[in-house]
Amino acid sequence: TVRVEWTKDSDGRWAMAEVPGSEQLYDADLVLLAMGFLGPENKVLQELGVAQGPRSNVVTPEGSYRTAVANVFAAGDCRRGQSLVVWGINEGRQAAREIDHFLKLPHDENSVSRLPVSGGIVPRTVAASASA
Repeated sequence: TVRVEWTKDSDGRWAMAEVPGSEQLYDADLVLLAMGFLGPENKVLQELGVAQGPRSNVVTPEGSYRTAVANVFAAGDCRRGQSLVVWGINEGRQAAREIDHFLKLPHDENSVSRLPVSGGIVPRTVAASASA
């Protein structure tokens, strides 16, 4: 492990810097890391050209999970910031529905996702079979 110091960058965001000479080794059979959420991985977002807000969260239009970059969606902590896991699960499901619809659009303009929505599933009717 290494110790880190927190400093603010030129934009006022917090950033970690390793403390030189602070390296330590520990014998262990299993290591669990609970580091907290520090924001999305900036390098990947910058390479893709995905816009980030002042707190480094991915920017999407309200009510949507699609970014301004073609074929790129965001949900959960990277979009809304550190939050409860239930919000991440909910946003993941909603984003999956939006992506499902997006992938069907070229083939079916009237497509409706059959994936679960917040609070339940979308009811659908079943046509009666002719042999019944």
